[in-house]
Amino acid sequence: MSAITVQTGARLHFGLLAVQAARGRNFGGVGLMVQSPGCELSIEAADRDDCSAEPEMLARLSAWRDEYRRRCPAEHRPPTCRIHLSRAMPSHSGLGSGTQTALALAAALAQLGGENEIAATELARRVGRGARSALGIHGFDCGGLLVEGGKREPHDISPLVARLDLPEEWRVLLVTPNDRRGLSGDAERAAFSRLTPFSISLTESLCRIVLMELLPAVASHDFPSTASALREFGQLNGSHFAPVQGGIFADPQMAELAKWLADQGHVGVGQSSWGPTLWVLCRDEAEAIRCREKLASQTSAGACTIHLTAAKNSRVATLARAWGNEHDHPRSGERGDEGIV
Repeated sequence: MSAITVQTGARLHFGLLAVQAARGRNFGGVGLMVQSPGCELSIEAADRDDCSAEPEMLARLSAWRDEYRRRCPAEHRPPTCRIHLSRAMPSHSGLGSGTQTALALAAALAQLGGENEIAATELARRVGRGARSALGIHGFDCGGLLVEGGKREPHDISPLVARLDLPEEWRVLLVTPNDRRGLSGDAERAAFSRLTPFSISLTESLCRIVLMELLPAVASHDFPSTASALREFGQLNGSHFAPVQGGIFADPQMAELAKWLADQGHVGVGQSSWGPTLWVLCRDEAEAIRCREKLASQTSAGACTIHLTAAKNSRVATLARAWGNEHDHPRSGERGDEGIV
């Protein structure tokens, strides 16, 4: 019997376009898929349902599996199975771990149920993701720098309205405190309920930055303008969220590091989602390594994980089958061990 393995990267969220919009669509936003950190999850048919993962993820995996079975077509309902989460990314750190893990499971369950080439938006519906942001959903399908257009109705999944490859040579440093987390669940919902609506002028400013500055800069490989646009976009978002997260940055330690990075000449610095992860855009690997070395020498970064990664400009999830015996192997000329989910 073969096992199905799905691997994903992570999602950075640079900020929203509207909250409690007076007119038009709500939410929307800008994000980037990166190669790592990520999760790796495998499933195989079994006599009974079973999950193996860190305690925090066990209940979530079981809930997503059960929700998937309730929502998928009856003829493709997957059988009882064994789920193993062999690698997990930090939870509630601004990296989109919940959506990427849920979609990885949904993609594997679809394959187990005999379905191929299922759109990530449908996978998300089957596991109940996309309540606000859909960047991680669209990024699961196509990677890259993403702009979603917001939703008209609460149950909608925000449509993808723009996507670009980030230049291959650019790099991203992620700085994540090891002992603190961003808002999630009830705390996140409460924060949104206390947040004042984005003004029309704020949404217009954010849309101008995206359409007239960020996207043209990325399309023309203009690193300084890209870094500047992302910083301005993040600062405007952070200023509006400051009353509910304690400042432009949710974590004082990350705010201190962001100021230090700016003093060192790094313009492209911001918080991903609710944080506390800080992202730093670097023009190439050499610059990223120098920045990482300088960061590691800072006392305020001592209790942080500093991770060097790059944009993921293609479909994030990959699938592999571990063939159980000689009869399971593909015949000569057939596709081998790895394919795209």
